[in-house]
Parts: sequence; C-alpha cells; structure tokens
Amino acid sequence: MRIFKANSTRSIAIESVIGVAATLGLAAAFGAPHFGLAAIEPHPVWLVVLVIAARYGTRGLAIVIAVAWGALAIANGNEGPGRVLDTLSMPLELGALAGTVLVGWITSGNERRERALAGKVAELERRVTADSKTIGDLRRAALALRARNDRLDLSLTFLRNIARRLHGSDAEAAAQAALELVVARIGARAASVELLSDDGGLRSLAALGIWNREGPDRTVLATVSGRQPTRGLELAEGGPGDSDIAAPIIDAAGAVRGAIAARGVPGGGSSMAALRDLSVITDWASPALCDAQPEARPEAGDGEAEVAIEAESESETGESSENESTALTISPAHA
Repeated sequence: MRIFKANSTRSIAIESVIGVAATLGLAAAFGAPHFGLAAIEPHPVWLVVLVIAARYGTRGLAIVIAVAWGALAIANGNEGPGRVLDTLSMPLELGALAGTVLVGWITSGNERRERALAGKVAELERRVTADSKTIGDLRRAALALRARNDRLDLSLTFLRNIARRLHGSDAEAAAQAALELVVARIGARAASVELLSDDGGLRSLAALGIWNREGPDRTVLATVSGRQPTRGLELAEGGPGDSDIAAPIIDAAGAVRGAIAARGVPGGGSSMAALRDLSVITDWASPALCDAQPEARPEAGDGEAEVAIEAESESETGESSENESTALTISPAHA
C-alpha cells in the first residue's frame, strides 16, 4: 500500500518537469514545427499529463498541466500563449483534457479509499493488539485460578498432614510439623522450636532452614523470660544471632515451656499479622510440644511431701526430735 508523504508535491513537480522536457526534446529532435503545436493532434505532452494524473490524482493533474502547457507557451516565444490557447480549443485537445481530468479524478478517489482503508486497517490492528492483550490477561487469570485451585487442594492435604502430626504422640514430629506450618504461612526462611531445659537453658527440639546458633537468641530469651511480650525484637534491632519474631509455648498450667522462633520473616517481623499467625500456630502446637519437655523440677508440694516422708522415716528409726522439728519447719516454707 502506497504511503503519501509530505514531499509528494515536490515529487509531482520534479516528475512533471522531467516528463515535459523529455517530450519537448523528442519533438525538437524529430523537427516538429513549433514543438508540435500545429502538426500533431492531440499533442504528445498529454501523455506526460496523463501519467502524472494517474500517479498523483487531481493535484498532480493541476500541477502538470500548468508545467506542460506553460513550457510550450514559453518555448514558442511571443506567439506561444496564443498558440497554446488555439491548440487547447481543438476538439481532440479538449477530449484529451477531459480524459486526463477523468483519470485524475478516479485516481484521487482511489487514494481517498486507500487512506480510509489504511485507517480502518490500523484501527483493526489496534483492536487486535488490545484483544490479544485481553486474551493474554484472561489466559493468565485462568492459569492463576487453576494454580490457586491446585494450591488449595494441596493446602488441604498439607493441613491434614500437619494436624495429624500435631495430634500424634511423637513430639519431634509435631515440632517439625509446626515449623513447616510457620514457613508456609508466614514465609519465614528458617524456624526453630526451643524448649527450656532443667538448668534453665534452651535446647532445640527441631529446626527448619539455615539456623545460626553462634550466639544467644535474645528474641527467644525475651519470650521465655516470663514477661511473655506480644512481640520479639525486630530485625533492625536484633543481631545476626537473633530471631525476627517468637511466640511462647505455654502448657496447660500457664507456664512458659519454650518458644517457636522464626527468622527471615518478610518485613523483619514488623507485621502484626505474622506475629498473630505465629501465636496461633504456637498455641495449636503447644499441647504436643509440652509432651517433649523433660520431667519438671519438684514443685513446692512435692518438696513438702519429700520432707514429710524423710521426717517420718527418721522418726521411725529413732532419730532425735530435733530433726523432726526441722522437717516440720521446712514444710511450711515450701508450701
């Protein structure tokens, strides 16, 4: 499809001049008197006019007629304009003029239709591009929905497996299930279950991901210290050995038995939603994790019973009444 540029008028003028000059040169070369104005009917210059009119339409026709017959008028000197008018008044010349005008008009109409068709094609291409983009968006949305459906199915299976392990008798399996749930729900890169030992220190029951244990975890220590904060240290405040967030493991009696900590949490643990999710998971896992605790240290009542038994034993073996009074004195202190 031809594209009309801004310099088409210049191209029309140049082609018209070249065509007219070639016609006049041929007429002069063959010795036509007055460049053929009185000898040839219709004049050969109409061929140039017809070609330009067929190429550029009515605009090309107006330009080439002025160039062609103006050149003939100039080439014939003072009598040129009169000879040109006499020639154009002949029936054959008038017929040639009418034919070239008709050709130019048809060409201009075709050009207008071509431009209209080009505009419609461009609009259709734009619509096709927009429709292709829409189809692509719909396809991606459909794939996303399918993937979400698949993930939902897998999530239900995943949660079923997690629930089965958390309600089982294996505490380490329950701890591992809790950590998998933490990573899947919160998006943490690593997580650990830390339990209190007999000496008041922390022991790791299970860990998931890369866990750095070179230094004490101040987030976990603050969580199990008894204050039970609603959140641990944030990433900006913690060091390389600290977790982002941690939640306390609390047994049925309300005592803190440990903590579940997470590192690499998106946002450094500053999201309350992440801490809330971790607390819910920890509450869910606490009954199973507390079963992994070592035997608790003697409580006050247990100490009282042991001292009473010891006093009774000493009394039966004939110990002094002083030891018995000592046992009775210790008992209230432990009560």
